[in-house]
Amino acid sequence: MNSKSKNRGNSKTPNKKSSLSTVSTINNQSKFESFIVNIIAFLTMFAFGYIAIMSFIQTSVFDVSKYSSEVVLYQTDNIILNIAFTALFVFLLFKLKRYFNFFAKVNMKYMEIAIVAFPIIIGLIWILSVTSVPGADSYSLFEAATRAAKGDYSAMQNVTDFYNKDFYKGYSYFNYYPFQLGFVLFSEVIYRIFGTTSSMPIQVINVLCVGIAYLGIAKITKYLFKRRSIEFIAILLLAGFIQPVLLCTFVYGNIIGMCCAVWASFFLIRYFQTSKYTMLIPSGLLLIFAVLVKYNNMIYVIAFAIILIVHTIKAKKWQSIAFALAICIASLGSIQLVIMSYESRANNEFSSGVSQVLYLDLGLSDSYMAPGWYTTIAKDTYANNSFNDKAANAQAWNDINQKLKKFGNNASYTIDFFGKKILSQWNEPTFESIWISKVKQHTTDINAIGKSVYDGSLGQLFELHFNFYIQILYSLFAIGLCLLIIRKSTNLCTILLPLVILGGFGYHLLFEGKSQYVLTYIPLMIPTAAYAMNSILEGKYTTLHKYIDKLKQIPENKQA
Repeated sequence: MNSKSKNRGNSKTPNKKSSLSTVSTINNQSKFESFIVNIIAFLTMFAFGYIAIMSFIQTSVFDVSKYSSEVVLYQTDNIILNIAFTALFVFLLFKLKRYFNFFAKVNMKYMEIAIVAFPIIIGLIWILSVTSVPGADSYSLFEAATRAAKGDYSAMQNVTDFYNKDFYKGYSYFNYYPFQLGFVLFSEVIYRIFGTTSSMPIQVINVLCVGIAYLGIAKITKYLFKRRSIEFIAILLLAGFIQPVLLCTFVYGNIIGMCCAVWASFFLIRYFQTSKYTMLIPSGLLLIFAVLVKYNNMIYVIAFAIILIVHTIKAKKWQSIAFALAICIASLGSIQLVIMSYESRANNEFSSGVSQVLYLDLGLSDSYMAPGWYTTIAKDTYANNSFNDKAANAQAWNDINQKLKKFGNNASYTIDFFGKKILSQWNEPTFESIWISKVKQHTTDINAIGKSVYDGSLGQLFELHFNFYIQILYSLFAIGLCLLIIRKSTNLCTILLPLVILGGFGYHLLFEGKSQYVLTYIPLMIPTAAYAMNSILEGKYTTLHKYIDKLKQIPENKQA
């Protein structure tokens, strides 16, 4: 709550009404804030407006003949069919207007309970149907955590017997990726409690985190827009987005980190709305843990810092800049403490690890999968320079400069490279949620549900649903941002999640990309998309009705 709004209430303590400030009641008192939030909204709208349009034209899919290798194909869609389905959706949407009062009056507590229970039930059925075993990086983390839970740190030492030791040239996985030890620490605690024979405890936690994260999105929608109808729509949209539920078989920090980051965002929004400093405590703790289990959540830290700096300039709330500094230091410092702890326990000093410069070199490289997707270039450059980060970074910068020259000298190649990189990630509607377990081993035989999803009718139905759902969601998200700009309703609260999405878009545009990496940003679009859908339902369309009435009168005039 800004200082001017507080003066209107003649009280330093926000009253009940002001504590539930919404998109329509928080005014942009600062030209600086207005400029920043509108720039963010416009850039995000432009990026996802483009993706929304392209989603009607084509879909990124995996080559069936090279399925386990993640080779992406760009499949041309039937545009007429996509437009027809969208037109049918819009028609049905307007038919729902007669029930609009129901949306506004429904008991949201029951809806919130349902949006927690629904993904949990579906998720538990799914992970027990396929009983997926970790593989690749996730198995390296599983091995390290389960061994550490038994006091064995051989997976963190060099020249010992550990998974994929030849691939990593005999050096521990954590010489390359020490930042992954945050998730190892969390997993170790879980395996000490529930046993080390299976990764199922982490998969169950993933399922629980999807339900809790969805509740966080619903709550954010509620406090942003203060409309039951908008929260109702958001919950329906969340129920339709089941890809994160299917990704719960992935024994990694993606889902857990998303859950914590969503709730960190909720508490930060509440801080802006209420000026209660206590909201910063859970926000900071949750964000630090989100970064610990998944380092890519530093994108949230940067987004939070930007918003908090703007808030400091706007409202002279110096605790905001202090909090921004604190979360930056704590997020980076916590992972270093974990690394030092494991170095001591394993009696091995890890290298600094593959740097962001090396990831940038990777992200600008061609890959057999898709432009900017995984290759061994970062790992190999680091190892070939004897784990010397300065020498490896120098070689990477030389490679990057050569690639930038190629981009600068060949416009068609540049457009093709980045166009395909964007669409291979954001326009792959499954986001590898099915792939991630299908290509892995399984502890028991896959049951009928799993087989149907992998190779049967249920899987085909899911793919159709995912494709259409993403088209609609992207379109609504872009429309929602446009409406926020037009109605001058952009502010620090409404723009926080779009800024995180924009940060994810920009990061994976330049650095390593994969469609599974961007999945956790998709639910963040739902509050704005629900706002757009609600606005469409509430529209009066007076001008359109007048035009239609004039068209109806044309035959009558001719007969006269």
